[in-house]
Amino acid sequence: MRRLLATVGALGLAVGVLAGEPAPEPAVLVAKLGSDDFREREAAVAALGRAGPAAIPALRQAMKASDPEVRHRAGPILQKLHRAADSADRLAPKTFALNYKAVPLGSALNDFKTRTGLNVVLDADRIADPLRTVTVVTGELPLWEALDAFCAAAGLREAFATELELPKAQLAGRYALPPTPPTADAAPLTLIDGKGRVPGARSSAVRVLVLPAAFPGHRVTLGTGETTLCLDVAPAPGLNWQEVAAVKITKLIDDAGRVGSGAAAKSDDEPLDLEGVVVWGGPGVKQGFARFDRPFGAQPHANTVPNPRVVAVPLKIATPHAKRLKRLEGLVLGEIALPNQALITVTDPAKHVGKSFDGPGRVSFAVTSITEGKDFTTVRFTVRYPSPWSVSARRGQNPGGLWPEAPRGANQTPIADVFDAAGKPIMVSTTNHQSTAGEDGQTLLDHRTWTFHKGRAPAKVVVTGSRPVIVEVPFALDDVPLP
Repeated sequence: MRRLLATVGALGLAVGVLAGEPAPEPAVLVAKLGSDDFREREAAVAALGRAGPAAIPALRQAMKASDPEVRHRAGPILQKLHRAADSADRLAPKTFALNYKAVPLGSALNDFKTRTGLNVVLDADRIADPLRTVTVVTGELPLWEALDAFCAAAGLREAFATELELPKAQLAGRYALPPTPPTADAAPLTLIDGKGRVPGARSSAVRVLVLPAAFPGHRVTLGTGETTLCLDVAPAPGLNWQEVAAVKITKLIDDAGRVGSGAAAKSDDEPLDLEGVVVWGGPGVKQGFARFDRPFGAQPHANTVPNPRVVAVPLKIATPHAKRLKRLEGLVLGEIALPNQALITVTDPAKHVGKSFDGPGRVSFAVTSITEGKDFTTVRFTVRYPSPWSVSARRGQNPGGLWPEAPRGANQTPIADVFDAAGKPIMVSTTNHQSTAGEDGQTLLDHRTWTFHKGRAPAKVVVTGSRPVIVEVPFALDDVPLP
């Protein structure tokens, strides 16, 4: 994996409620956030976190409490519950009913791909009878359950890989443009003959699987219980999924009944081989590079790229020689991009010349000058945003090329619109645009100059772009084989 996964292990705290007793009301638990007993405060925090959306009204009231300890403890719980509720809404899966009766495998699969948008492919070398028929009739199923039902009826299973092959680079003059690596929602789902359902969570738009015990990406340090377990995190098409930000393990019980945890994450990035390479870029960036020491027309770029769906999770298993996990629970925290969002709004920009306004996703806006002329008003401003070069390098999606990956999703580059006092768009008489690299090497600056007719200077500027949002995908798995 080229990205560092922050993996946190945290086991839930008990609230001291006897089995069978109803859980305390959220208002009662909120009152205990300010208790003099530290254990009571901690137990209340844990219980409120488990209470779910029902605790949100009481926590909102807690944020108005006079006790700063109550406000301090209520804030993170409220944020967590809001995110969980928002994630459930955003990740609600589409459903599909299957109705194939003695349909040839190829025809059935093509129809399934068209309806779901999944990039499902057959490995012809591992399909004994590609002309066989498929019969499967179901009610409405979530996307990933529908895929499983199709595979079970067709006698197929998924084949998982640590690396994906890239198409050959395309020559452009003297240089070879590297192919764009697939995103997680576009990476192929390869099907082969076989049976077997791997443990996983398939009820949301993002599927989380524990890869089979023989998967080559797993790592085990014998006798220590230190295990790196690989997950396959597959987002449904259309989510605008960017990357896995973290994996949090909340419960880990091995087949001996002993409790383990998530371990500290370690980067497995390998240093770049700089021999015969011209390198540039800012500090902290995995720089882009191009080779000039190969014969003309030779393939200068990588032939494979790490599978963007595979994430490695370090674990500490209490029983060093355990063969299975009795229970594994956790959350995948992922970043999705919401296009066409209002990121920054500045009213009366003439009063804010020289001031910088920050928005989500490391986007900022500043009016650098406003000049009043005889017939026109000239407004100069700068929008700063993350460079596509640095973003793709950080995510490991620029496998040795000068050219960054193509922008993903709509409206990735922030734009600024101007409005009058009534909220109506203003016509710009003339405009000038120039982009420069930021001094940190990881941002771009769009410098724009707008000219307006006298008396038509903007009353409001709105910067619109892609807003990053963190969503959480819970998983709870039983009987997980270990490598």
